[in-house]
Amino acid sequence: MKEKSWEYTGRSVEEATQIALEELGLEQDDIHVEILEEPQKGFLGLGGKEARIRVELIGEWEVLGQKKEVVAAAEEGAPVTIAEDRPRIDTRVKRPVEEEEEEEEEYIPTESTEKPVKMVNDILGMIGVEAMVEGREREDSVVVDVWGDDVAIMIGKGGATLDALQYLVNISCRRTGEVSKKIIVDIEGYRKRRKAKLEKHAEQTAHDVIAREKSIEMMPMSASERKIVHMKLRQVDGVWTESTGDEPNRRVVVNPENPRST
Repeated sequence: MKEKSWEYTGRSVEEATQIALEELGLEQDDIHVEILEEPQKGFLGLGGKEARIRVELIGEWEVLGQKKEVVAAAEEGAPVTIAEDRPRIDTRVKRPVEEEEEEEEEYIPTESTEKPVKMVNDILGMIGVEAMVEGREREDSVVVDVWGDDVAIMIGKGGATLDALQYLVNISCRRTGEVSKKIIVDIEGYRKRRKAKLEKHAEQTAHDVIAREKSIEMMPMSASERKIVHMKLRQVDGVWTESTGDEPNRRVVVNPENPRST
């Protein structure tokens, strides 16, 4: 199934983006925005041009079913334009990269999983969230998975609430010395989906950088998310990355190897 994109206009790029989000029923993290035309002011209010953007869905966006219905309705009747397919990005690998295949892991309680599982259960209980919490031990980490009808509120915008929960569990368990490995807390596979979306977004940004021969700043991300982008784009010829700015607005800048001379 081919990915589709839509074009929107507005008095500014921000306004055009907001119009797209409201019409499609999406969130900022669900889309990639390409600026096709910057807004231009006319003379004495005449002859100006609105900003024009192209909006694309990022990867496998597993969000609310109503969003898919809104997008389907937009495809049928909304005044949007389906853009032509983009050329492929050159994704030749610069160095050997081993693809990790996830294997089914059994949830066998161990001494290392007992404390973090109990702590996550206690926190969820204090805020009135019913969920199933299970732990599994890996060679270098302990993974605590959470499932339930109301657990989405524990993810937060951009995973901020989930990161805070994970940080709290790690600090508590390390202070008591009960768990020496890193503890990863995940809610209904959010981290895996988020990683896939970030990698897709990074590839699309690299495509724009190569095509325009100009650097592009990505949206602000956490340190762990920036690492995902840096690692992904190390595999793509024609671009290099760096981080800029201060927390919480620190972001990745994707640069062309051969910038256009001005």
